[in-house]
Amino acid sequence: MYSQIDTSKLTRAGRFLLDDITLVSYQSADGSNKNAKSISIKTQVLEIDIYESLDGAGLSGSVVVADGQSVISHLPLTGYERIEFRLFTPGCSRGYDFTSVTGHPMFIYKISNRTPLTPRSQIYVLHFCSREMIDNEMTRVNKTMEGTVDSMVVNMMRSDLDSKKNLIVEETKGLHKFVMPRVKPLNAIARLSAMSEPLKYNSSGMLFYEDSTGFRFRSLENMLAIGGVARPVAAKFQQKPRNVKQGTGETDVIKEMQTVDGYSIKEQFDTLKNLSNGVYASRTITHDMFNKTFTEIDFDYNVYFPTIFHTEHDGSGGKIDNKSQLPLFNFKENKMISDKPEGRLNLISTTEKLQNDYEGPAGERIFPANMAQKLSFKSQVISLDCKGFTGISVGDLCSFEVPSYEPVKKDNPLDYDPYMSGRYLVRTIHHNINTSKDNHKMSLECVKDAVRVAYPEENIDIHTNRENLDATTFLQYQLDEAIINEANQETHNEIMA
Repeated sequence: MYSQIDTSKLTRAGRFLLDDITLVSYQSADGSNKNAKSISIKTQVLEIDIYESLDGAGLSGSVVVADGQSVISHLPLTGYERIEFRLFTPGCSRGYDFTSVTGHPMFIYKISNRTPLTPRSQIYVLHFCSREMIDNEMTRVNKTMEGTVDSMVVNMMRSDLDSKKNLIVEETKGLHKFVMPRVKPLNAIARLSAMSEPLKYNSSGMLFYEDSTGFRFRSLENMLAIGGVARPVAAKFQQKPRNVKQGTGETDVIKEMQTVDGYSIKEQFDTLKNLSNGVYASRTITHDMFNKTFTEIDFDYNVYFPTIFHTEHDGSGGKIDNKSQLPLFNFKENKMISDKPEGRLNLISTTEKLQNDYEGPAGERIFPANMAQKLSFKSQVISLDCKGFTGISVGDLCSFEVPSYEPVKKDNPLDYDPYMSGRYLVRTIHHNINTSKDNHKMSLECVKDAVRVAYPEENIDIHTNRENLDATTFLQYQLDEAIINEANQETHNEIMA
């Protein structure tokens, strides 16, 4: 968190600590297969990019290299090399340790944009990722797994991917039995995540991702709440203030770190997409092969909304029931949008206890709720550009006041958008290190699933007396005939004149 920065070590926003950057070959330096050949490239690196995402199973990144020593041929680079370095914000204990001694090196998987600069130098981009992402492409899980979903995730990470990184897991409900038919481990984890439920929350589905601390398996609600109340924000971002004198001291540095250089609203709503994806409502048709039965279960987002935590809260940290992204209004025939479930149909098997005493996941309840919750976060998306900080990760909460574009009022000079402003969840982070400018910046993609100020309710049917009630159906040939007749009449009139 920004409040934990040791400002005696961070004197300027955007500073960074970068250890030696080393490429380590698969080739032994002495032919013993023990001492790998390595080359330092720190002086040749122009830029470093690191990416975190809640939607990605591992960390990734790239380095831009201006190579005047022909590293690419002498190492050589083949796609099996490691890259090692440490990146930290001064005064912050959290950062990226990609070294083999104290952390976990990244693996080169691609080289791109190789271009000559001079007759004796060239520039190219080295792309890297977590080792587990490499191993995942070479591994298949082919076994039966029993127990809780969180224990299965731990088993595949430790046994199948042989991961030595920290693994932080959230406990899940129920005992299950699954057969993994030669599935890649990370793909298997993704499937299990979508059909699991957190033990202490009402939401459905889990997320699996990697940040600077290691791999994490947790629910969206756990990111939003802690101890039964809304989780505090890790950062309070603000626009760059006008006519503020730059000074020294703790407050100035921390404030500068949380001052955005620019922002953009990437998504605000997409009603057609949300209706198609079942965010507001859906109908799930279930079938039981053992009992030869089927049922139809409707999902109503307005009913589900107050049962879980959201980015916004009630002011005291509790749940809310009136700040949904979907306003409460009569859309048609005295029905709300959430009363129309057939826009999205789901087909799920609910055959129970096929595996002895283990119950299958309640897909008819989990799937529509999980889909609605995750997709609701894609309805309000903003991008923030700010000073780089390794102490913030995806899954953290932040706040930002989105300015209003109406004329500034004398009695209210700071006028903000009441619906887009508020608390956001950090979904992606892109760190950019410019070594020549000695500058660290980052871009955050932030999402929210609720509005800070509740939308007004409306009981009037919006279709009532607002459309042409005298609409008529015509045949195309009738219209064509009328056009022909009109043209013939105009021709006749010209001849007679």
